[in-house]
Amino acid sequence: MSRWNILWLALVTVAMDRALKLWVARTMVVGQSITVIPHVLWITYILNSGAAFSLLRHSTFLFVMVAFVLLAAVGYAAWKVKDLSPRAIWGLGLLAGGSAGNLWDRLITGRVIDYIHVRFWAVFNLADSAIVAGMILLVWEYWQRQERENDANASGNSGGSGTR
Repeated sequence: MSRWNILWLALVTVAMDRALKLWVARTMVVGQSITVIPHVLWITYILNSGAAFSLLRHSTFLFVMVAFVLLAAVGYAAWKVKDLSPRAIWGLGLLAGGSAGNLWDRLITGRVIDYIHVRFWAVFNLADSAIVAGMILLVWEYWQRQERENDANASGNSGGSGTR
């Protein structure tokens, strides 16, 4: 898998996120809910000036700066880190796409359009889901690399002089 796939994954994620947010904004009014699966899943249109669970409301400047730093870090990793696995490429692409999708909203309106409403959970959007999925993939990749390095170190140390 090519490093360019990070960019393509990010662009597809942003395009899907924008399309869904535009559909919600054009067909619903803020606060409106549409039942998708009764008692489980709704499409609920809200505007969120905070982060997950509406934390740090009205901290748009902070979130914009964090998004730019995150996108710069993804760009750096995409071109400087050797041996990016497909899992890391997917993780970086989803993380960048989700961050860019929410950044777009914050730069235009100062708020993010959220619409996925699962029972007993906060209302979120596709960009949020991409960020979480991307982070899970990157943490998984980091954990797998650590295990491979530990296994390599253990096998390299076991071939010593034969004395114990």
